[in-house]
This record gives sequence, structure tokens and C-alpha cells, in this order.
Amino acid sequence: MSRVPAELSWSPDVPVLGDGVVTLRGHRSSDLGRIVEMATDPEMIRWTRVPTPYGRGDAEQFALDDIPRGWDEGTGMGWAIDHGGRYVGNVDIRGAGAIVDIGFALHPDARGLGVMQRSVRLAVDHAFGVGKRAVRWQAAVGNLPSLRVAHACGFTLDAVVRDGLEIGDAICDAWVATLRPDDSPAPKTTWHASTFDTERFRLRPLAERDDERVRDTLDDPVSRKYLFERPVPLTVEHAAAERLRKWWTAARGETCTWVVADLATDTYLGDITLLDIDAVTGAEAGFYTHPDARGGGVLAEAFPAVVDHAFGVMGLRRLTMFAAMSNTGSKSLAQSAGFREFGTQQLAASSAGVFEDLIGFELLRD
Repeated sequence: MSRVPAELSWSPDVPVLGDGVVTLRGHRSSDLGRIVEMATDPEMIRWTRVPTPYGRGDAEQFALDDIPRGWDEGTGMGWAIDHGGRYVGNVDIRGAGAIVDIGFALHPDARGLGVMQRSVRLAVDHAFGVGKRAVRWQAAVGNLPSLRVAHACGFTLDAVVRDGLEIGDAICDAWVATLRPDDSPAPKTTWHASTFDTERFRLRPLAERDDERVRDTLDDPVSRKYLFERPVPLTVEHAAAERLRKWWTAARGETCTWVVADLATDTYLGDITLLDIDAVTGAEAGFYTHPDARGGGVLAEAFPAVVDHAFGVMGLRRLTMFAAMSNTGSKSLAQSAGFREFGTQQLAASSAGVFEDLIGFELLRD
């Protein structure tokens, strides 16, 4: 395929789509330099199948050969994203049948502007307009920016698929979601990921930098006494898997986890999670404290703040929590936060391998 002047798209047949902020158009020769910049960004390399190393020849092959071939053969619809008069990324619909896949990538200097959400909505609207019946999104587990886009654009977050993607030489688990023509473009679930402060602490979502201290917390003998079926030894990889699971369930509206972090240093001191969030039954609270933070009143200050947030901001009507009979710290925390004991499940807890009763506590809003 012959190259065209920089100011022209490769083909006049690529439909130009726009919403007044972003424009989807055919790729141009003048895009190649920024395509290389995007493809060599560390986050792009980490989360996509982009070749490494990546040079101008790779950009030419992609933008001026592969993308046009998809349009010509009916196997793909790919656009350059134009924002503020310059190329900022790609979005493409892949597949010739009724079920297609979507892929997208953004130049580092355009991230955080809402550009990709707009671009994805334009692309899927066009796909449905030409008869596609389902658009499928896949991303490597951990690709949080991509998950945010899929969630914001109304994709149903369907499943975590083991060994679902190949990136470079690695096989990784995949997050999978779908969108249908009659779906609303608004989020299907409420993603609880708030940040707020108490007098001494910041409560914020889990971050990758917390993994080591989460491992320390979960592997501590005091924590292990009341944790069920934790691997031995418990590695940083296990802690990362716990974080990734909580990211996914938070996006699906099922859980909400806050790190309790030092207000000055942002150091992880513990975390509090609301589980099984439901409009009727409320949510169940659980928590951990890092070994070097015990005795400092971390949960005594943070847990009542979470309770207030759950009732006042999240609008929950009921909270429950459970503690093994011998777990005096958790029972005391529940009582000090206003929870009342509502029942006992006989021998339903295993504490250091010993079965004992599990005590239930509840608190109703107002």
C-alpha cells in the first residue's frame, strides 16, 4: 500500500466520528512519531501485546497497513483518536462477525482527560449501527485504567478468566466484559472507591505499593489465627492477588476496601472492607491491622469513620460483622462502634485450627 501525504488519512472511506471533544479518524503518516512514543511507554508495554522493541517501521505496519487491511477486508474497524488537534491514541473494533472485540490505547500525555471513554462510546455506537450485536472487552487482570474505561462505558463486568490472555512471553488471567446494543452507556454498578480523612489517617483504595505490607499483615501469627485457608508461606504475589480480587469486586459493586494509611507518610497501617454489599441486607465488615500498628488505636479511629461513611455517603441501611468467640479485640471494636450482638453460630469459626463459636453483630442506620 502506498504512503499518502502526512496531512491526509490513508483512505477517505474511514467514517469520521466525533462528539465535539474527540474525533475518530483514519490514521495519518504524521501520527507515526506519537504512535512510537505511545508504544514504548512502560505502561503500554506492561499491559498490551505491543512488540518490543518498537520503532517507526512497526508504527507504519500498524497504522498504514494493518488498520487499512481490516477496513478493506471487513475484519476490523480502527481509528486514530484526535484530541486538541493532535493524535492521542487508537481505538479499534476487531472481528468480522456479530460478536467483536474492542481494543484501545492512549498516549501518556492524554491520560486522565476522559478521552478514551468518549472514544470507546463513539466506536461501539458505530459498531452497533453497522449490525454488530455484542462488543467484548478483555484486559489483563490488574490493568486498572482499562477497567475504569469499560466500567464507565456501561460494559457488564462478566468474569475473571484464568490464563485468558497472552502478553509477551507470559500467559495471564483476564478480566472480561461485554456490551450489547440495548445496554445503557452508563455504569452498570456503583464502584465504591472513595478517599476521606480522619484526624490521623487517610482512608483510600488499595494500591500496588501496599502489597508488601499487606503480605506482612496477612502472614502475621495474630492475623493467621483468625484467617481461613491462607497459603503457607504467604507471598507478595498472594497479597497482590488479594488486591486484584478486591479491585474487581469493587468495580462490580460487591465490595469496598479502604487502606488505613498514615496521614503524613501514606504508609499502610491496615485495611477495612465491606463485603457482599446489597441494598437490602447491607454489607459485612472485615478488617486487618499491620503488626507494627497494633496498639495505636488505628481501627478505633478508622472503623467508626467507615461506619459513618457507609451509612451517610454510601446509603447502606445495615452493617454486620462476625468475630470468633476468642477474638476479644474484634468483639470490643464492634461494641465500641455501636454494634449489638444478634446471634451465635456454633463451632463456625476455626481459630488456629480449633473450632469455636462465631458471634454475629449488627448495626442499623438511625
